[in-house]
Order: sequence, then structure tokens, then C-alpha cells
Amino acid sequence: MTPRTPRADSARNREALLDAGGRALRRDVDATLEDIATEAGLSRRAVYGHFPGRDALVDAIVERGATRIAAAVGPRTDEDPLVALARLGGALWDAVADVHAVARMALSSGRGATVAGAMAPIRERVRACLVDAASAHRVRTDVSPEVLALLVERAALDVLEVAAQAEADDARMLAMTHPLCAAGVGAADAARLARQVEDAR
Repeated sequence: MTPRTPRADSARNREALLDAGGRALRRDVDATLEDIATEAGLSRRAVYGHFPGRDALVDAIVERGATRIAAAVGPRTDEDPLVALARLGGALWDAVADVHAVARMALSSGRGATVAGAMAPIRERVRACLVDAASAHRVRTDVSPEVLALLVERAALDVLEVAAQAEADDARMLAMTHPLCAAGVGAADAARLARQVEDAR
């Protein structure tokens, strides 16, 4: 058996620290460096071997979460804008831990621009889907697509907030149907679209 190199151990410890930091910050956005070190099973001194301080660690957590969110969004492949919106909800559920952590960081001072940058691809995708759906009169048209996108985003964040305790499959379906319902799609149609996405998987 080949012994692990110090560099590999260091990279693995850094990833474990980022994972632990994400968990600690999801519980408490003001978690201290000591809280994060304890969560990772490391000493505070060990944390300083990877990051100069808490701010740098939090920035790395947000940056990694943003990268994972961008990967979850991926290219739009569905011609049906509502299927695309449901598929986006499912993809975000699959990246729920990262989305939740990055969204919570919006409450942390000085990281608004980073969080906005991380969420920008999602917001643009939601808006584009709703513009297409509104032109086809498949979603409510009594408010602008921009306002509707905010309603959908709020609905999606509400699901991410509460569904972590639910059964995974049910929660994933909720993550797809709840934003559609917020856009004015009937519950039966939203469930049909979500099932269509699941069948495609």
C-alpha cells in the first residue's frame, strides 16, 4: 500500500475543514473559528495551517459553494420553460447544502457582492424561464417577470430552509413543484412537470 503524501493529507484536511465550516455556518452564520475547528475535529492552530483567519475560511466556503451552484445550474437544455424551471429546482435540491450555506452568507456583512455573484446564474435562469413562460401565457402575467422571479426565488429558499428534515425524494419533488406553484402554475400541472423531470433522469 502506497503511503499518503503530506500534500494529499493537507488537501484532504482542507476539504474536511471546508465541509465542517459549511455545516457550522448553516447552523449559525456567526460560528467562530473555534466552532469550525471543533466541527472538523481539528485544533485552532491546525486551521491556521490552511487559512490566515476566519474571514479567509468563510470566503473559501462561499467560493466553493458558488462553484457548486454554478455547476448545478448547468446549461439549459429544455425547450419547455416550465420543465427547465422544474429541472433547475431539482438541481438546486441536489446542491441544497451549498445553496443554503451561500444564501445564509447573505446575512454576513461584507459578503453581499460574493453572494450576489454566486446567485446570479440562478436568478438569470429563473427570469429567462419566466419570460418565456409568460409570453406563452403559461404563468401568471399580472406581475412583471422580474417580480415573479423574486416570488419564485423566495418560494425556493423557503423549501430549502424547511425541507432538509423531510424525506429526500419528497423534498426534491417539493423543490421542483413549489417554485412552479409560486409562478402561478396549478398544483396538478406542477406535479406533472416535476414527474416529467424525474422520468427524464
